[in-house]
Amino acid sequence: MGGTVEFKEALRTRLGVMHPSRQAVDKFLADHPHRVTKGIPELVALLKARGQEVFLVSGGFRQIIHPLAESLGIPLSHVFANSILFDHDGRYAGFDESEFTCRSGGKPAAIRHIKEKYGYEEVVMVGDGATDAEARTEGAASLFIGYGGVVVRPGVAAKADWYIMDIQQMIDVLKAAPPANAQ
Repeated sequence: MGGTVEFKEALRTRLGVMHPSRQAVDKFLADHPHRVTKGIPELVALLKARGQEVFLVSGGFRQIIHPLAESLGIPLSHVFANSILFDHDGRYAGFDESEFTCRSGGKPAAIRHIKEKYGYEEVVMVGDGATDAEARTEGAASLFIGYGGVVVRPGVAAKADWYIMDIQQMIDVLKAAPPANAQ
């Protein structure tokens, strides 16, 4: 997390130590249901009502993120995350090294891909971590909104175009503004 090891190598090492099975991932999901930050369902619904697309770009794993995306009504095609690979018996077999987010600089690359694939000129990135902030500094996102409602990270706040502590702040601004070239 400190940036001293290339992200893909750190991911390879961590998963190699853990060797998560399909059964262990399923048990994790059953034992740890998603806790959605207050306001996120309303924000996603509001963005969709305005004709704006919502994507999830995460260094986490599709196996964990897909149920969350489905609960929020976000198409799985709009999820960019890592994939754990399993063999036919459900044993750990590596991870998909072609995913944008398995490498350093992956989130900006995913956003550039989204812009190209969907023809967007502007994308707003919202996040709470350093890799989220990279999306703005590397020129992929037009705007980076930092979120400190769970964990305040001063370095992220310093790189944010707008730093919020409550999702309701975004909801209020969106409700007050007319949709801009909704796509």
